[in-house]
Amino acid sequence: MDMSIQLCLASSEEGDAGHGVALLRDCLVANYQRLHRRLLRRLGCADQASDCLHDAWLRLGDGAVPDAVDSPEAYVFRVACNVAVDRLRADRPGQYSGDAAVELESFADPSPGPEPIAEARSGLLAVERAMRGLPHRHQAIFMGLRIHELTRDEVAARHGLSLRRVDTTLRQALAHCAQSLR
Repeated sequence: MDMSIQLCLASSEEGDAGHGVALLRDCLVANYQRLHRRLLRRLGCADQASDCLHDAWLRLGDGAVPDAVDSPEAYVFRVACNVAVDRLRADRPGQYSGDAAVELESFADPSPGPEPIAEARSGLLAVERAMRGLPHRHQAIFMGLRIHELTRDEVAARHGLSLRRVDTTLRQALAHCAQSLR
């Protein structure tokens, strides 16, 4: 029988849908090498192409076959491609799962939420108010050491102070801020 002519699977003459399945399976066997090469080009893996053709053989026996197939080879190739798509989807766990909440929990957002941001802003404003209560020199030394990360030597040279005086001024500024923030 010529496979290029229309394949009537449920013809009234034969009345046997199993005959159509057998013809499609015969088409797969007869054109296996060509179908394998085409799948290999699409998938990039010879083993996957072979597995997909094997599963297509099984699907052809299990599923409902349409009444008429114009091109049996194209039909078999499409079945094998559908098998490949199903396999690729199955290899990506979680992407098609129904439990979105579990999936979203795996993507933790490292940024703080609105409450910690508000608390941090509030704390920063409180420190700023406490700093306004310090003399200008105390503010400058505190800012130089704690905010601008200058060394004690740099702060002492900038303000014309000894290291001991810088340490004392910083201690006084920290004590004032701590007392104001309580």
